[in-house]
Amino acid sequence: KAYVAPLKERVQRLGRLVYGTGFEVDIDDDLQIVSRTEDGVTVPFSYLSGGTREQLSLILRLACSMIVAQDGGTPVILDDTLGYSDPARLRLMGVALAQAAKECQIVIFTCTPGRYSHIGQAYVVSIGC
Repeated sequence: KAYVAPLKERVQRLGRLVYGTGFEVDIDDDLQIVSRTEDGVTVPFSYLSGGTREQLSLILRLACSMIVAQDGGTPVILDDTLGYSDPARLRLMGVALAQAAKECQIVIFTCTPGRYSHIGQAYVVSIGC
């Protein structure tokens, strides 16, 4: 229960970079997103589109890592995530990833590097086949 408020604050901080200032979430005691509110309209998590659920789940993971980063941290490892996001959301998710990377380590494996081109400064390692 002690993690609900700090997790919600970080999810909302990152989420507002993607969804705007009217973004809020409800998080239950199991640290799961229950619903999302955008500009006063609340929708249960299970009713959201696949892309939105994927984005919010990633934001939740980033927020968790940001919290534990204060105590030594743990990296977030992503394997070709955000496949259901449209180009506009990908750009905004890049902003959220860049912001989270200021507080925690993020490792991304991908065969589509363009999907993450909006992150900004990143150390990129290409593996040739």
